[in-house]
Amino acid sequence: MSDAGEALRVRLREATPDDATAVRRVADAAWHDAHADIVGADAVEEFLATYYDPEDLRERFGTGDSVTFVAEDDDVVAYASGVPSDDGYTLGSLYVHPDRQGEGVGSRLLARVEDAARDAGYDALDLVVMAENDDTIAFYEAKGYERAGDHHDELLDVDGYVYEKPL
Repeated sequence: MSDAGEALRVRLREATPDDATAVRRVADAAWHDAHADIVGADAVEEFLATYYDPEDLRERFGTGDSVTFVAEDDDVVAYASGVPSDDGYTLGSLYVHPDRQGEGVGSRLLARVEDAARDAGYDALDLVVMAENDDTIAFYEAKGYERAGDHHDELLDVDGYVYEKPL
């Protein structure tokens, strides 16, 4: 099946507490693939332990103002989250398992978070990307995002950029 056909077969839905372990599995693979060369494997492991504890994910999914979507066929292959605040609506995460990248799943998840931001009354979506993550920067720029500022992540000790797109 073509990459476009694979993306269409994948179903998007809101994450539930039962998705926590699968989201952590995708996060493990995607974070190591995308960021280990930039910040090192130990920093990736520390980040995952801090922000992707399955029990914490279970508590977070389906509660509060933030929303997490998963993409699945037989299993979860990607996820994305949106976080509203007084300052705007932020794409908190968007990760596709490395084996499933290039199929259009990330584009569909990004569109779903953009829709959620719009539906919540926001007129823009912002995000942060590591400055050395050229492939991800190219992805967001191709989707209409423009660099709006600089960012330094204290936990990972890495520079990044803030990107924004009007909705």
